[in-house]
Amino acid sequence: MLRTRLIVGSLLIAGLAGIAVIDSSTPILWIGFMRLGPGAILVLLSLFAFAPILAGEFSRLMNSAEHRKNTPLYFLAIFIGIASVGIAEDALPKHLVMPIVMSGPFFLVIACAINHARTRLTTGFANSVGGVLLAYAAIGVPLGFWILLRHDRDAWTLAGAILCVKSADIGAYFTGISIGRHKMIPWLSPGKSWEGFCGGVILSALVGAGLAALSSSDAAINASVDPVSIGYGAFVAVVLGIVGTGGDLFESLLKRGAGVKDSGSILPGMGGLYDVFDSLLLAGPLAWWLLAN
Repeated sequence: MLRTRLIVGSLLIAGLAGIAVIDSSTPILWIGFMRLGPGAILVLLSLFAFAPILAGEFSRLMNSAEHRKNTPLYFLAIFIGIASVGIAEDALPKHLVMPIVMSGPFFLVIACAINHARTRLTTGFANSVGGVLLAYAAIGVPLGFWILLRHDRDAWTLAGAILCVKSADIGAYFTGISIGRHKMIPWLSPGKSWEGFCGGVILSALVGAGLAALSSSDAAINASVDPVSIGYGAFVAVVLGIVGTGGDLFESLLKRGAGVKDSGSILPGMGGLYDVFDSLLLAGPLAWWLLAN
């Protein structure tokens, strides 16, 4: 299992670097009258690759057969959440952005009502709406904030922020299996320890400081990377690492409620896409607040 995790993790990091390279070379795309970018590749991946997979996995975490029938609504919720935060400002006339964005949750409630009416049941509607709005708020909107961060900063800063969050996961895993003794929240996530949490935060801080130092190098300047001070880079990494741990625990709460170990099986040794994205999602809005220009 450890070997599989290392292989898949290395491939994911390589994929992240590849996306950053492609994004840097083609940051903006036009589809008809709609302008996608900066971060066009991230927009397309989020809407048409990540969102469908996350919707399917999220439906698995909703603990009833009725919820699992709502996968298209979960996809719609995630799609609208991403578009509302990360795309609307570029793709729409400015006077329409706020009304359309604020109409998103309302539209989702109406869609849930129409879908539920087909069942001819008087029960379960509130739970159905709650699950769809949770997908909107906990998956779609945070993904939109990562796109928004790319709008305000370069692709390499975005990749660095993602790496800082995942470094906390990596550090926590290896520290926990090595010296973890004191359970963090045993009723929710028995595998997490305070030693692992501290190891994850320390590794995240080191990665953040190292990436900040690289941001002032000649190669980074030539690549139009916005420089970040070493102290601030470490600070941001620590905050994102802590919040990312909260995202992991948030998904653990959903998985415990559903009685499943992983959200899916698309990534060998790691589970589902949501299992990898959980820490990134909660950290997304905060990453924008800390790093956006």
